[in-house]
Amino acid sequence: MNCAEIKKYLDAFVDGELETGLILEVEAHVDGCASCAALAGLKRRIKSELAASGARIATPSLLRAKVEGLPSRRRNTRLVTAAVAAPLAAAAALLVVLNVGRAPAPADEPLAAVVNDVVERHSRDLPLEVRSTDPAAAASWFRGKVDFPVRAPKLKLAGASFEGARLSNVQSAQAAHMVYNVDGHRVTLMIFPVEHLQIRGGTVVRAAGHEVLLGRHNGYNVAVTVDGDMAYAVSSDLPKERLVSLLTDMSI
Repeated sequence: MNCAEIKKYLDAFVDGELETGLILEVEAHVDGCASCAALAGLKRRIKSELAASGARIATPSLLRAKVEGLPSRRRNTRLVTAAVAAPLAAAAALLVVLNVGRAPAPADEPLAAVVNDVVERHSRDLPLEVRSTDPAAAASWFRGKVDFPVRAPKLKLAGASFEGARLSNVQSAQAAHMVYNVDGHRVTLMIFPVEHLQIRGGTVVRAAGHEVLLGRHNGYNVAVTVDGDMAYAVSSDLPKERLVSLLTDMSI
């Protein structure tokens, strides 16, 4: 799709109301188009700031006095509606002016913080503390080292192999840091409890019965899903569609 077609979907996109296929298509375009990314960011901020203000916009007193001074038969619904709509439109226009030139903000800070942590651990290529081709062996190694049981996920896709694991953390939570090789690309899987974290925001897609949250930081894609009280986050330079398929095809 070109920019003109993408703009038709941006409002539904930022509200998370598109179907999975369209979400991924719009997301791919926005990732590579600075103009559409800026517009999407602006729409998110307008919605967020209006929602956060929680304030009622009062009709200007001079306009209210003029309306109330009219004969009752002329004080119809259309005129009153226009009186209320005018300041709302002005407020929206002012919000747009104030936001021009500002960099797009993350859709939701809690998810952005998690995404940033996951990408930082992935991009540093930290040394592995246990090397094995068997995820179950790594899961056993974590016993007594973290405060939660680590289940050994197996990637059922062809071309995926397990390389090893290490201790890590995401925000304030302990994390099992597991590394895979998928089609020659390094993929980091972080497993951590969600009890004290807020996993929400970003782009949400549904695939194979799973809800997957998508994010991006420093050129790396991140896909996160929650299973019970545990979160599973994969990060790589692979396309987001591939990361979604990794999570949904993962045997946990």
